[in-house]
Amino acid sequence: MMGGFIVTIVIALIAGWLGNNIIIRQTPQDIWEACVVALPAAWIGAYMPYFNTFGPKIMDIALVPTFLFALAAAVIFKVVKKVVKQAS
Repeated sequence: MMGGFIVTIVIALIAGWLGNNIIIRQTPQDIWEACVVALPAAWIGAYMPYFNTFGPKIMDIALVPTFLFALAAAVIFKVVKKVVKQAS
């Protein structure tokens, strides 16, 4: 059980970093914010009933949906943060 949680954290960190690098003009603190946002999304992707059967698994964690959910959350977070910053 703990191994799956660690795999989910590692995937969230990678996806948060990648999502942060997709959007230009980031700062180092934004990387950690994106990773924090990606963690719950990675957890949802890992354990959601239909999606967790897709792709290869490590310690019962489906890698593809976990990564895709975390990446989507990180990118959406960055876009929303950028829009809010420009609006203010």
